[in-house]
Amino acid sequence: MDQKRNNVIVVVAVLAMLCSLSLVFAVETEATYGYLSHTQSECFGSKDKGTLIAAVGHSIWNNKAICGHKLKVRCINGGDSQSCKSSSVTVEVVDLCKGCDDSIVLSEEAFDIIASIDVGRVKVEYEL
Repeated sequence: MDQKRNNVIVVVAVLAMLCSLSLVFAVETEATYGYLSHTQSECFGSKDKGTLIAAVGHSIWNNKAICGHKLKVRCINGGDSQSCKSSSVTVEVVDLCKGCDDSIVLSEEAFDIIASIDVGRVKVEYEL
C-alpha cells in the first residue's frame, strides 16, 4: 500500500510541476502608434480601457478571440539603440487594425515606453 501511495504522490507532484510551466513564445512583427479611441473599439464599444492599449492586424485578430488579451511588447529593432528603449510594455487588445496584416498599432503612450516616438515604426516581439 505504501508503494501505491508513493506512486500517487509522485504523479501528483509531476502534474503540479507541468501545470506550473508556462510556454511562452515571442512573435516578431512591426509596431507603430496611432490614436486609439475607446469610443470606436471593436472589442469593447465605448468602454474606456485606459491608455496602454493596442489594435492588431488580421492575422493576430483571430475573429475577435484576441479581444481583451494582454500583450507584452518589446522593441527589438535590429539592435538600433537610437530607436528602442530598454523597457517592455503590456497592452490590452481593444481593436482591429483594418489596414494591417500582422502588425500592431500601439497607443502613443504605450509606444513611447518602448521606442522613440520620432521613429514611428519599429520591429517588436510580443507575447500573450
